[in-house]
Amino acid sequence: MADRNYERGADLQNQIEVLRSTALIERVIDTLNLGRNPEFNPAMAPPPEPGWFDWLTLPPELTEMLQSMGLASLPPPPPDPALQERRLRLAMIDRVRDGLQLTAVRGSTVIQIGFVAKTPNTAAQVANAIADQYIVDQLEGKLEATRSATQWLSDRVLDLQERVTVAENAVAEAEARLATDAGQTVEITQAQLTEFNAALGAARAREIELSAQVNRLRQALAEGADVGAVPEFRRTVLIQTYREEESDLMSQMAALRSSVGPDHPSVRRLEAQLDETRRKIMAEARRVVASVAVERDAARDQVAELARRVRDLEGKALDQSAAAIELRQLEREAQASRLLYENFLGRLQETSQQESLQSADARVISPAEVPRGPVTDGKRRLLAIGGVAGLVLGAGLVFLLDRLNNTFRSPALVEDQLRLPVLASIPMIPGTDNKRRKIVEHFRDKPGSALAEAIRGLRTSILFSNVDAPPKVVMMTSSTPREGKSTTAVLLALTSQQMGRKTIIVDCDLRLPAVSTLIDIDADRPGLMAALNDPDALEDAVSTEAETGLHVLLMRAGDTRPTQNAADILSSLKFRTLIERLKAEYDLVVLDTPPTLVVSDSRIVSGLVDGVVFSVKWDDTPRGAASEAVKQLHGIGAPMVGVVMTMVNEAKAAKYSYDGYGYGYYGGQYKDYYVD
Repeated sequence: MADRNYERGADLQNQIEVLRSTALIERVIDTLNLGRNPEFNPAMAPPPEPGWFDWLTLPPELTEMLQSMGLASLPPPPPDPALQERRLRLAMIDRVRDGLQLTAVRGSTVIQIGFVAKTPNTAAQVANAIADQYIVDQLEGKLEATRSATQWLSDRVLDLQERVTVAENAVAEAEARLATDAGQTVEITQAQLTEFNAALGAARAREIELSAQVNRLRQALAEGADVGAVPEFRRTVLIQTYREEESDLMSQMAALRSSVGPDHPSVRRLEAQLDETRRKIMAEARRVVASVAVERDAARDQVAELARRVRDLEGKALDQSAAAIELRQLEREAQASRLLYENFLGRLQETSQQESLQSADARVISPAEVPRGPVTDGKRRLLAIGGVAGLVLGAGLVFLLDRLNNTFRSPALVEDQLRLPVLASIPMIPGTDNKRRKIVEHFRDKPGSALAEAIRGLRTSILFSNVDAPPKVVMMTSSTPREGKSTTAVLLALTSQQMGRKTIIVDCDLRLPAVSTLIDIDADRPGLMAALNDPDALEDAVSTEAETGLHVLLMRAGDTRPTQNAADILSSLKFRTLIERLKAEYDLVVLDTPPTLVVSDSRIVSGLVDGVVFSVKWDDTPRGAASEAVKQLHGIGAPMVGVVMTMVNEAKAAKYSYDGYGYGYYGGQYKDYYVD
């Protein structure tokens, strides 16, 4: 509901601005001929009465002499008539606009139009003319939009019509080319290919059958099998005849042998006839085998011919398929163009019909009536005076609150108050809500951002704080919690590792360790306490960040016992030995320590480091707290390197830059150098 109310209010405000527009008021002036009314036309106003000094005029000679000496200005050139006419027109528009009163009726979409004039009739006429011209303006705006849409659709329809014609011609040319190249359609080729494949299969089956039959018959002859036992031989008429003849001869032979001896001439004659008959049977059987072999060879030739025909048809089918694919693509393109053309054509017809059906979205609920009496400007004057007084009072209150602010808003103030150089200013990252995890992710994902450049600047400032002996063990601390100290320490370590320097970050906050929440490492590995208790366990205790190779020595939750004191652990010889060992193995050792004013841990650790970087949160850290923390560190001889300002709102910080540059110099004028 709130969103709808906001949209409705915004729309009413837009319409109010239309009612106050120059074009609409100009039409009202032309409609009512207000250029002839002295109330609105300054050129028709009576000239002002001369004052006392208007009677004092210098002689022309004296005026020319003063002008030649440069003591008097030359008379201005005559104004351009067109420019003078336009200025007069704008003055009339301003007078009409000054008298116009527009009010949105609360809880509705109604705008109340009022006009203040010297005469009641003029006030009513102008108010009604503004309403009428507003409705005319709406109708003309709709008609103009409709005409523009119609013209655009017409041009688009012509283009689409040409595209459809080109696409259809391409389809027709492709069809003709396909028919000419192939001599027949794809369907006929596929049908022939199917028919020949079927015939080829049958021919191959026939060839296989005949080859098997020839082999079987030859094997039967070679093995001396009974011819009558083979079906192919038994079905032959000659062999049947010869077999019947053989049977008769054998019967005669049996009858003759029962009465005569084996050497009898009749027996020998019958034996000779029997041998001849059997020879004829075998000869006929061999002719049957030869006949089947000839049939097999014919089937084999038929298979070869059909296979050749099939290969030819397959090649033709492939060629036709490739051409058909191109044809189908052209058909799809033509169909798509045709559908688009039809849609735009329908939309053009609808838009053309809308020109004659346009109506205004607004209407006059109640025309303006001639007022019965004048209205006073006392209320408006009182409101104006109250508004000015409120602005003055508000500005004074803002100035007073700014003067009473007790935080740091500029590097100059930090250096003046703490007597330490500002090493870097870390900008606040929009969209992260100052969540430490999101800030680290932004740093990783955008190495060219303003945040990454600021961290690299911090690293450079630390290294050049002592050119002869750059700090190798750097401690990060602050005055109070939640000042960006741990996040800055992690970003500094990541930057150093990314720039090729072997770096390790050590979480020295034994009470509330924070580094483990910013870097993804193996949670099962031992931590700082394990390295202190057993120097040989240091290698297992150091974890490696997967993406950059940064080494991390964390304080695991629950590692300390209730009887152990953090200050005692950090002041022990074991901790000092650990820091010396890390200093020897790494190019940079970053120590994240607790706030200085909360516990004494940071003051203890400061005696083991080469440099201390003090964190101050922009527009948040109290000046007194920061001064007291720095004073305590100076009191124990801590090697202070400088201050880093964290979470700087660059847009607001530019307002507190006394020289006009400062944060605006970095965040505004050279913002193109950063890649966010």
